[in-house]
Amino acid sequence: MATAMSLTLIGAALLFGASACSDAQGGDAARKAGATAAVAGVSSTGASAGSRRELTPEEQTLYRDAAKAAWMYMANNYQPSTGYVNATPDWSNTTLWDIGGQLLAFHAAKELGLIPAADYDKRTRKTLSTLARASLFRKVAYNRVYSTKNGATGDGGGHGFAATDLGRFLSALKVLSVTEPKYAAQIARIVKRIDMKQVVYDGYLHGQLIGSNGKLFIFQEGRIGYEQYAANGFHAWGVSADNAMDLKKNSTPITVMGVPLLGDTRYQDRLLSEPFILYGIEFGMPPDVQDLAANLLKAQQARYDSTGKMTMVTEDASSVAPHYFYYYCVYCNGKPFVIDIPVPGQTLDAPRWVSTKASFGWHALMPSPYTLKAIAYLAKAKDPTKGWASGVMEATGESTHAWDVNTASVVLEAAYFALRGGKPLIDPTGSVTK
Repeated sequence: MATAMSLTLIGAALLFGASACSDAQGGDAARKAGATAAVAGVSSTGASAGSRRELTPEEQTLYRDAAKAAWMYMANNYQPSTGYVNATPDWSNTTLWDIGGQLLAFHAAKELGLIPAADYDKRTRKTLSTLARASLFRKVAYNRVYSTKNGATGDGGGHGFAATDLGRFLSALKVLSVTEPKYAAQIARIVKRIDMKQVVYDGYLHGQLIGSNGKLFIFQEGRIGYEQYAANGFHAWGVSADNAMDLKKNSTPITVMGVPLLGDTRYQDRLLSEPFILYGIEFGMPPDVQDLAANLLKAQQARYDSTGKMTMVTEDASSVAPHYFYYYCVYCNGKPFVIDIPVPGQTLDAPRWVSTKASFGWHALMPSPYTLKAIAYLAKAKDPTKGWASGVMEATGESTHAWDVNTASVVLEAAYFALRGGKPLIDPTGSVTK
């Protein structure tokens, strides 16, 4: 089980989690010109929202119980002084990616009856008011990390901003402003604080960091999967990132376990589950992204069919030293089913785990006997007082003994999505889906 020290290190590792800082290593120089491969031949699997059947009473209970367990983390680690939720229990900081997740988790919890409307409103308004006065990196964009205790720039967070995290944050703010119009004006002011022209240009997303030499480092950010989801967050607010949203622009056909997928010609791929799950749940994916997502799930099932090892992979917090945060990829850095670390370029063979949020996310989005089997494999990830751990170890089924806000947020989003009939929270035009 993780010690307090190791959990603090998990939190520190989250600085480099969903922000995809691998792109700092590659940047524009790594982009290969003329990459025009499409997703041609990629076949869909699973159930689309339009063909979904109604949930059985047992399925409804499954999702409601999952959401209740996920809410434990949100309730236990909420900080009333800021309205933020700790990224991990013993690390009193949060990332911008996690703030976006917690806002949608609050919304899901309210809609599912896990939190009274008045309490929901109080928490949400507190979070938004803290964001309205939060310091920005060089007056351009929100920092990578903030303290959940006082809202100040968090440990290491003053060194730059992550465009991918901003995209997730903007996606959440758009969903909230559409589904909860009473917050729309305040949210619009928060979005207006971001100098979009310094984040999105030439059709791509760009992050900024202060390098070890003390100089500002600007880099193109995003690879297939994360890039399209994050770019859609900017697009939702009228900011064009057409090159980043285009799957054809930097892709090349690859095959994993006999399943056709897309690799990124800029290398440093991180092709895994989470961005596709969030895209589908929040907005609904365009057909090409939907087809790639379906085959991404199909490749994970193919590994299970071939090896007998339950496979549901994404990024997650971990109790395993020395990094405490790992990317378990369908395809990373040119290799199938390897582990990547926050600082890219080195792939590992361990640790391997079955992800809680990936399992619930895929089961909500594309339910099948395989996704249900994956959820059943998660039995020991559920703690009666802490909620859902990030997953269970692939080989043993034992808990990862790591808890984090992102796991709880995605499970709540997935449960709400499934219980409302598999409809995205809003549609691509920015309207509420009924």
